[in-house]
Amino acid sequence: MKNKWLVVSTGFALFSMFFGSGNLVFPITVGQESEGHYFLAAWGILFTGVVVPFLGVLGMMLYKGDIYSFFNCFGRKGTLVFSFLALALMGPFGVLARCLTVAHGALLLLLPEASLPLTSLLMCLVIYFLTVNKNKIVTTLGTVLTPFLLLAIAMIAFFGLSQGTLPETTTPGGWKALKNGFFQGYQTMDLLAAFFFSQFVIKHLHTKLSPNDGEFSLLKHFYKSSLIGAAILSLVYFALVLLGWIYSPLLTHTPPQEMLGVIAMESLGTIAAPCVCLAVLFACLTTAIVLASLFADFLRNEVSKDKMGNKQSLLITLAIGFVVSTFDFAAIAGFLGPVLEAVYPALIALTLVNIANQFFGMKSSHWPFTLTLAAKLCWI
Repeated sequence: MKNKWLVVSTGFALFSMFFGSGNLVFPITVGQESEGHYFLAAWGILFTGVVVPFLGVLGMMLYKGDIYSFFNCFGRKGTLVFSFLALALMGPFGVLARCLTVAHGALLLLLPEASLPLTSLLMCLVIYFLTVNKNKIVTTLGTVLTPFLLLAIAMIAFFGLSQGTLPETTTPGGWKALKNGFFQGYQTMDLLAAFFFSQFVIKHLHTKLSPNDGEFSLLKHFYKSSLIGAAILSLVYFALVLLGWIYSPLLTHTPPQEMLGVIAMESLGTIAAPCVCLAVLFACLTTAIVLASLFADFLRNEVSKDKMGNKQSLLITLAIGFVVSTFDFAAIAGFLGPVLEAVYPALIALTLVNIANQFFGMKSSHWPFTLTLAAKLCWI
């Protein structure tokens, strides 16, 4: 029973780590722009938003969470620079700041006069107190925050899908919808997150499992947990894509971060605001907690060489995120988009090659194949 609960709680934690602010926004825009081919659009975002990130975690598990071994083709200095840039984009300069802006958009449903700076400051304080004790991060995510998040999303999805009607398909074929879903999945940045989130999962499983269990038991628990996390994430994505198409006539001139609120107000009425607020706040919190901890740890361990403490590095991280959050969601997404389209195909290719290396002996130094695969992904 203990091991079953470990699998379930780790699966919930994996879902909550990956499901952040952008994951509530981009599937809806994919559905809105699908022109009726919502099923193909969903498959596109499920590949880059679910399959690819979980392959990233699997790759890191096979390399025992050692980022330097996984990216050995970059060299040690190159891996250090890559790690800093990746964590900066996922952390205070990108996704963490985006979490704060999306949380503010949700809070406006309850408090229309709430200011972005004040909301971001309060969110940073909550993130600080939930992150400062990092040994409890996975437990907090898996057993406390995720059930509340899933309950709020389930209510919105149930009433939204049951009360809405599917508009007719507007164009033949579905390649455009599939391609849009594929590239919008880049914006979730979950593959980048997987390279670093996996460290929490590996440490958590090592702590909970007996030392006599061995690597096979670790991988077995990870596979089962991944199935749970990926299944929940896939169901939520598909529901959001479908909601995006059903309510597309209402979303024409709606900013992306407010689309879920419009859908909820249409389907839930007076109880919409609390449900949306809860769903968005918990989604933002679950991801922001991990991102803040990762970047703070990197600052402390790699940049300052342990000259600053955990609290100081965390305060610096949240201070940067607070400043960047004063830009709106569209500005942050517009900055991240071109960067992700340039680097994501190469990272997907490298992940596949590294996994093949562990199972079939194919080395990541085989760059002709890696670059060819990356080019094909880039020009889909």
